[in-house]
Amino acid sequence: MSAQQVETMVCNKCGENIVGKAMKAGDKYWHESHFLCSDCGVRLRDTKVFQKDGALFCDQDYKKRFVPRCAGCSGFILSDCIRALDQTWHPEHFNCCSCQANFEQGVGIHTHLGRPYCKTCYIDTVCERCHGCSKPITDKAMKALEHSWHVDCFVCKECGFSFEGKKNFYSVDGDPVCGACLGTKE
Repeated sequence: MSAQQVETMVCNKCGENIVGKAMKAGDKYWHESHFLCSDCGVRLRDTKVFQKDGALFCDQDYKKRFVPRCAGCSGFILSDCIRALDQTWHPEHFNCCSCQANFEQGVGIHTHLGRPYCKTCYIDTVCERCHGCSKPITDKAMKALEHSWHVDCFVCKECGFSFEGKKNFYSVDGDPVCGACLGTKE
């Protein structure tokens, strides 16, 4: 640019030429009186300025509008981000909602009611429990006496005889009992 050519600065807000002092963000100029946050109206002269689609924002308003929040801590995510379950997370806050174990890379997650669980907690929370041993049922099960049972736990309460593959059993006080313990012939 020669000494006789002067750069014309046009205010990005009002479209008028700027004579004298101008404020600059990116490659655009503003009158000092127009150099305000588009949301809260705070003067941006001596503070951090963000620009998006021609609009100016203070640090806080820019974050509120454009920076994701962590589902674990509600803080702004300014670096690494995990997207899961239609939410965003800091990697250190993406944890099992039951035991708080962190989901490291490559570890599968399980979901129940929109919340993340490790495999152990998912099984403990979601799976039906055996009426005989109270542990979660993750494999073959049977329904009897209005309850679910591990096949190995559905046994005679008196002698421990397994009913697996058998057609008959008796119920005494809601518990399975074999015919031999009741003194009946089968």
